Amino acid sequence: MGENNQNGKSLVTYQREDHVGFITLNRAEKRNAMSLRLWDSLNEAISSAEEDPESRVVVLRGEGKSFCAGLDLSPENDLIPMVTGTPSANQKIAFYKVVKRIQGYHNRLEKLSQPSIAFLHGHCLGAGLELALCCDFRICSAETVFGLPEATLAIITDVGGLQRLPRVVGQGHAREIAFRGHRFEARHALAINLVNHVYPDQETMNIEGMKMAMEIAANPPLAVQGAKDVFLYNQGVPIDRALDFNAARSSMIMPSEDIFEAFSAYMQKKKGNFKGA
Repeated sequence: MGENNQNGKSLVTYQREDHVGFITLNRAEKRNAMSLRLWDSLNEAISSAEEDPESRVVVLRGEGKSFCAGLDLSPENDLIPMVTGTPSANQKIAFYKVVKRIQGYHNRLEKLSQPSIAFLHGHCLGAGLELALCCDFRICSAETVFGLPEATLAIITDVGGLQRLPRVVGQGHAREIAFRGHRFEARHALAINLVNHVYPDQETMNIEGMKMAMEIAANPPLAVQGAKDVFLYNQGVPIDRALDFNAARSSMIMPSEDIFEAFSAYMQKKKGNFKGA
């Protein structure tokens, strides 16, 4: 799938176990620093998740010591010559088009029909934090450090962080994070609701995170995906329109085979076997 890392493996992979899909950043030797090739490979992995009818929840994670250390500043990243080259109209137009392309990849991840969970460890900085913000929620291990360092590098955070972060942590915290460019610890990320849970180490996070993913996957997928559609629609529309869409979206899945299975399972105090039909 797409570009490969130095070990000949895809820069980003998509795999599924039962009903849980995994999008994995696979550039461990660079702490999964984001390059244009990695973003393009990510887009292919997102397509695989979109097209997988058996996937009911998607986990975003990174191989190696970090989830993502941010933007790759080395010359091998095709973006860097656009940033450091001689200014011209063509250079600015080319950079604008690339940024819009990457923004589109992030939008696709955010709008996956399946709920998504970001498993974070090590570093979650800059472009990595912007990527994690596309997921429905985030969990991390205690050693994880967070930040948007772009301001310290004389650039503007530009692929969604300045839009999504305020929705999660509020305007005050988001602006402090963006303006200071500082790093902060997992306990602060938890205090400002950037992450839902902090676990003592990566192994515990993976175990507990998988429990959550499997719990979501075990629910009737039509209902879970319908709820995600409503959450996405809620953004930026008046409440009366949001409520109208909510009612319409709810009516779309009634009746279903899963409803009868769910009611029966509830009455018999057992777990249902849901087919998404």
